[in-house]
Amino acid sequence: MKKLMLSAAALVLFCCSKEESKQEAKSGGLSDVVSNVKNYSKINSSVQDVSKNIETLKKMTPLTNEELKALLPEEILGLKRKELSVGDNAMMQLASAEAKYSDGDQKKIKLEIMDGAGETGSVMVSILMMSFNMNKEKITETGYEKTAEINGNKAIIKENSGENYVNSSIQMVAKNRYLITLTGDGISYDDLEKALNQLKLSQLK
Repeated sequence: MKKLMLSAAALVLFCCSKEESKQEAKSGGLSDVVSNVKNYSKINSSVQDVSKNIETLKKMTPLTNEELKALLPEEILGLKRKELSVGDNAMMQLASAEAKYSDGDQKKIKLEIMDGAGETGSVMVSILMMSFNMNKEKITETGYEKTAEINGNKAIIKENSGENYVNSSIQMVAKNRYLITLTGDGISYDDLEKALNQLKLSQLK
């Protein structure tokens, strides 16, 4: 199963890299060859890194429900915690926790933490890390989606806004182990990043 998922991930990355290469230069030539060689090297290196990280995480013990609960603050950006749940993915052998915050009106934040330790989590988190290492950016009429680096960690950030709305998200792997996902309704990306910095991620093992 692990080999199958790694192969699938490598194929996805290959296709994405190939498509990016086509968009950058449609005409054939030496520049295309150099670009493709670089893409293949990046994919090969990423797959190797994923394999190493999987083996490392498989040997670790996932956090307990109590340890996960301690990572979910009672308040973020002045928004009170309205809901908390842990262990919902235990059947999949995944240690995870989720909390929802709200001002009771238009501002809402959802925080999700998944521990990559163990058989299943190690594969999921490591493959996500590989996708985060791809430099990409998408800009639309209402916002953007791009890879970024936050506090030394690779992440995918998004923001969409209009006259009467704004929503944003951050998905990041901390310490090569924990998948942190923050989504905000009525919250800009700048404020959501402030919310991320309020979390006590330094306490993670």
